[in-house]
Amino acid sequence: MSTTIAVAAFVAGGLFAVGGICAMVRLLRGPSLIDRVIALDVLLAILVGVIVVVAAVTRSSITLVAAVVVALLGFLGSAGLAKLLPRDRV
Repeated sequence: MSTTIAVAAFVAGGLFAVGGICAMVRLLRGPSLIDRVIALDVLLAILVGVIVVVAAVTRSSITLVAAVVVALLGFLGSAGLAKLLPRDRV
């Protein structure tokens, strides 16, 4: 692994960690259900980003398939929750 990829992976990991902590705070303290659902979407996007960084570091194409599967499941979950949330907020 080259030094450039290692530094980029380290920086990306730190930024993903900060974003994950912020999303967890919003998930735990969110004033409404919609805020919590959005925080879960953000956490899922961070998870996909982490999987892609791991794929770049390990040079594994199978890991990218896992990232696509996680992203699709996250989209389906978000769409399902959007159907269940109340529509009184405009």
